[in-house]
Amino acid sequence: MKFYIKQKVFSFKDKFNITDEQQNLKYQVKGKLISIHNKLDLLDENGEVLFSSKKKLLRILPKHFIFDCNGEKVATIVRKFSIRPKFDLSILGKEQSVDGSLFAHSFNILDNGGVVASISKKIISWGDTYEIEIYEEENIELYLFVVIILDQVIHEGKKSIANL
Repeated sequence: MKFYIKQKVFSFKDKFNITDEQQNLKYQVKGKLISIHNKLDLLDENGEVLFSSKKKLLRILPKHFIFDCNGEKVATIVRKFSIRPKFDLSILGKEQSVDGSLFAHSFNILDNGGVVASISKKIISWGDTYEIEIYEEENIELYLFVVIILDQVIHEGKKSIANL
């Protein structure tokens, strides 16, 4: 199943639209205007919060937690030390990993060597645009939200390097 994620360019807070192949709005991701923990919410097309994320503070490498609408932790994302984007994921108790290209234009979520989701960034677009293919029928919304957080972590890293 394919989805497309488009980041709003002119927005004071992080905002992403997620559409299907026919460009129908399916989900939105909204960030808080001022948030120490870099909180994000995944909302369905009715505006109901499906998942929320929170960044753990005081860490050298970023660590994010994802919570369902009941406040239960369902996933953990930890960036690994590497030139290329690499992460360890724990999604619903399953250990997975992310392996990405050098310039973070594409990456895969891997489960025991098999690809669960493929993500590719469009190089020429207004704002960040991603095409995502989810190969697993279950937990589609959760994997979409994981991709958003991975993008956030990668871009935070680029900003901090540019500010050195």
